[in-house]
Amino acid sequence: MNLSPSNYNYSYRINNKYSFINNVLTGAVDFIENDVWDLTVNKKFEDIEKYLLSDLIERGYFYYDLKQEENIFGKLYENYIKKALVRPIRFVFCPSYECNLRCSYCFEKDLLSASKRNMDETILDAAINSIEKISKNYSGSIKSIELFGGEPLLIKNKPLIKKILDFAESTKAEITIVTNGVNAGNFIDIFKPLNKQIDMFQITVDGIREVHDKRRKYASGKGSFDKISKNIDLLLSNDINTNIRVNIDSSNIDYLPDLFDYVKSKKWLDFHNFNIKPSIVADHSSLEYNEPIIPEEELLRKLISIYDRCPELEELFGFYIFKPLRHVLEIINGAPNASPKFFNCESNILELNVFCPDGYIYVCPESIGKKKYAIGTFYPKLEIYEDKKNMWSKRDIFSIKKCKSCGFAPICGGGCPYSSMLIYENNVEPVCQRFKETLDVFMELRGEKILKKFIT
Repeated sequence: MNLSPSNYNYSYRINNKYSFINNVLTGAVDFIENDVWDLTVNKKFEDIEKYLLSDLIERGYFYYDLKQEENIFGKLYENYIKKALVRPIRFVFCPSYECNLRCSYCFEKDLLSASKRNMDETILDAAINSIEKISKNYSGSIKSIELFGGEPLLIKNKPLIKKILDFAESTKAEITIVTNGVNAGNFIDIFKPLNKQIDMFQITVDGIREVHDKRRKYASGKGSFDKISKNIDLLLSNDINTNIRVNIDSSNIDYLPDLFDYVKSKKWLDFHNFNIKPSIVADHSSLEYNEPIIPEEELLRKLISIYDRCPELEELFGFYIFKPLRHVLEIINGAPNASPKFFNCESNILELNVFCPDGYIYVCPESIGKKKYAIGTFYPKLEIYEDKKNMWSKRDIFSIKKCKSCGFAPICGGGCPYSSMLIYENNVEPVCQRFKETLDVFMELRGEKILKKFIT
């Protein structure tokens, strides 16, 4: 029988009886008996019961002609592009490149030496006018206004923040605020009237006091934990949606249970508008993994060992921070349409427009201040650079030669485009994440648990 395996099959032997199989292109996820899967590996298709073989073919694991898979790939990509083009654009204000903290893993240290570090009224007005003009090229509406930095909530910037919030209120846009949180209490008077419009107020807390204060401290060396904790109390008491981000790496991951105990002691989890999730510290400027950066599968192994000791944490945090697991988790958890992700992130579809003090527009928050990666200017005049837009938007797994032979390309998207630009000085080299290694560890340590859910 002339059958060929899909180019996008992943499998892992869970135990002596079952294997987990997934086709990352079609989204098929199944558990199959090992002896049946072994027959497919050895291409003994005639020995497989017809109904089983028919199911495997229907779900995209095997093809009589691999051109069928190419056609499916093309149609899925075409549909994805259509949806991506109508996604709402998010407008981001970065009122200042300055920051009042000196975090140990900060990727923006060089912004402190920028010649223009703060917006003034003239630059802010130009940003607002440009946003109104740009939005007309799309739906005409402004869905989201975000504050980012540097640190947006510097006391001296309060008049600018008030003007941005007034603009967001007038457009009925959702508001997101990304801040270190140390000055949040000084802005409550202008945030509280808009608490129903604030979709997320994100503050980073990297652990209990002793851990956090080593990582996120003032230039003087003083820690920021106590002040941030008080401000979280204040935000929640004023019914402001508050999201705690925990940046994890090998130096603080073991302290997650202690942070969880602190959160419970503060009764923050009792608030309907409180959320806490971890995020992986990533170095996008280097392919080297030095401490505290470690390969994702090793971080995952550490995290699962913590979950085994503290099951409540697994219920709260889950595994979505690991990109190689997202596609599988979405399907396992019942997502109705877990389509492939043909791009790496929102920067590839120009979803973000970040307006910065230097008058430039960026599409990747990590690239701010690096003018050669900007897609245009809004001050002194609005000008979009088509070649720079294409540098981001034309980067996908079809334009990256090495991605064409990769079985995880449909859910990887070629890796971080900004990393490729920094490391290789171009955008046509992939920055590969360890998809197979991370999936293997997840299946090794959680495969039986998922199997029981499916079998029962």
